[in-house]
Amino acid sequence: MGRIKPAWYYEKKAQEAEARANYYRTRTPPATGTTINSRGASTTLYYRSLLLKAGAEPLIFAVNVDNDTLANVSAAEAGLKTTLGAGEVSLRLRGSGVKPTRIHWMRGDATPTVQRTAWNTKWVKYYQAGAGSHRSVPVSEATGAITPDDIQQRFDELFGPTGSKRGLLGTANGRAYIEFERAPISAST
Repeated sequence: MGRIKPAWYYEKKAQEAEARANYYRTRTPPATGTTINSRGASTTLYYRSLLLKAGAEPLIFAVNVDNDTLANVSAAEAGLKTTLGAGEVSLRLRGSGVKPTRIHWMRGDATPTVQRTAWNTKWVKYYQAGAGSHRSVPVSEATGAITPDDIQQRFDELFGPTGSKRGLLGTANGRAYIEFERAPISAST
């Protein structure tokens, strides 16, 4: 059987892998006392599950959302509850295995640039430099039934062709997408 790609391709990949391994083997850790960049302040909001229900009502999970993100997309726009109603309880998201439905977006850069890694391979940077170029927020419906179509409609209202938050993507190369909820569900006899 012949190779799918020429030999120089595989040699280049081997050299890059060796350079990457050498970098990780010989890099020095950060100095003691180095300042850590924290996420910043966040607000606790309530996410209603798309998949998990207690009877007819969706389960509610407490989620922490960065205040910087909420400055761009409010809790109401994301369909998140700010307070629990009478008789409602929230579950802890951490450790539950539930990954909530999220909208992700990236502010694009009109002039992409080629960047070099520490081990001298290249990649193209399509996003604007600086903190806050990539954001995400859980998205749900604050009341009523929740369907994937509702989530899609909310996404279109925010980031679709005529969306109210389309400006967050920048003038060119911006991206936005939905990541639907994942949850472990099992049954036994």
